[in-house]
Amino acid sequence: MKRGWLRRPDILMVITSAPTYVATSEVLKVFGPLDLTPVRFLLAALVLGLYFLVRKRRLLLRPRDVPKVLGISLLGYGVYGTMLNLGQTTVPAGTASLLLNTSPVFAFTLGYLVLGERTSRRGLLGMATAVVGVVVITVFGAGNLGFDWNALTILGAALVLAVFLIWQQPVLARIPPVEMVFWGCLVGGLSTLPLASFNIRLEMWAPSTIAALAVLVLCSTVLAYAFWNLSLAGTSVAEGGSLLFAVPIFSLSLGWLLLGQAPTPGAIIGGCVALGGVMLLGRAHNVPHHPDAKEEVMTTPPVQEDVIALSIPQGEAGALKESVERAVEEIGARLATISLWRPATADLVRVYSSLPEIYRIGGVSSELGTDWVQQCVVRLESYLAESPEDVQTDTFEHHDTLAALRLGAGINAVISIDNRFLGCLNLMDSPGSYTRPDLESAQAFADELAPVLASMSTNRHLTSS
Repeated sequence: MKRGWLRRPDILMVITSAPTYVATSEVLKVFGPLDLTPVRFLLAALVLGLYFLVRKRRLLLRPRDVPKVLGISLLGYGVYGTMLNLGQTTVPAGTASLLLNTSPVFAFTLGYLVLGERTSRRGLLGMATAVVGVVVITVFGAGNLGFDWNALTILGAALVLAVFLIWQQPVLARIPPVEMVFWGCLVGGLSTLPLASFNIRLEMWAPSTIAALAVLVLCSTVLAYAFWNLSLAGTSVAEGGSLLFAVPIFSLSLGWLLLGQAPTPGAIIGGCVALGGVMLLGRAHNVPHHPDAKEEVMTTPPVQEDVIALSIPQGEAGALKESVERAVEEIGARLATISLWRPATADLVRVYSSLPEIYRIGGVSSELGTDWVQQCVVRLESYLAESPEDVQTDTFEHHDTLAALRLGAGINAVISIDNRFLGCLNLMDSPGSYTRPDLESAQAFADELAPVLASMSTNRHLTSS
């Protein structure tokens, strides 16, 4: 079930993040640092807004999350973006990347102090090593002895980035990762707009400026932030930041090749030391303080829904249980249910559940999304949700419960016979758990269940309201 490396959001985050510092250095030749922040993020918000419009995706931000999203966006986009731009006015792209991508050190410390993420002696050694490397970069990175205050500004941006990641982490369970990027760009861009003077140096404008701005907006903001959030949605902050050590390698190379910014010996030595420390941190196996599966079930209340009393014959109940257990063993699932279609009321009634204390037998799903009905009920095509963004749509109900159980991927395998929709085999697991081959495997189990659900569909007690 493993995906190719080019489908891993953490790998794609590294690839799309690498040009950030080179593109920023190039655009800063024309735009002032306070001008670039709103330009970058508002253009990115426009691109993402058009994406949601074309894909007809509904925004899922809820009123209770608005204050937190505003704070996260102001910090992680407005403050962070401005500090990075100010620092890069004198700090070369590669050195800026080295300094900024020590943010796992801050994330490690904050994760330990705030989220209760446990670590080992290796983690502490990694943190100390990274700090030594940062000091070397800051003192000797410019080639002259003495502190570069703009380097300290970028180091401050690394701290802001770490706080932002810690603060944002729980919100990604309720708001789709890509939507979170949209709100971050919109709020971050609007909040920094009053600081901009737009004193643009038109005489410095060149085709490379347009190319760099396009890369900065499309690649290093829209895509990089989206992949970053998708990666963080299914892991801890410390683990999610473990691949950041690879970004400076690409950034240093790009800065040298494209901008002629050859790294100084101090930057190289300090960077190697700092990244060595970050790599130690990545191998320290910080354990996020999440409740285990049993604790999650014990503390999660039953979903709010209509429940009807069912009397399922023992033979049919046994057949459902046996098929689901084999499906879970082969494909994997932390929640598995089977739903029976009731044509008279155009809804689904749950006839099997692996978590009956939360998703009860007899529970009725009546708020079915129009797109889902067209795909599954009308066209008899199974549905695959690969990410939390797909799960947080009207295809699925009870979003709060799914978030509490940290279920961010799902399969609705259509059960049908003679071109007649009978119901679905539903599997849910952590983000990124399912791919197209898993959907095909689930479909095979769904086909096995068709005779059982066909028999149950003739039971008036089950199919009538």
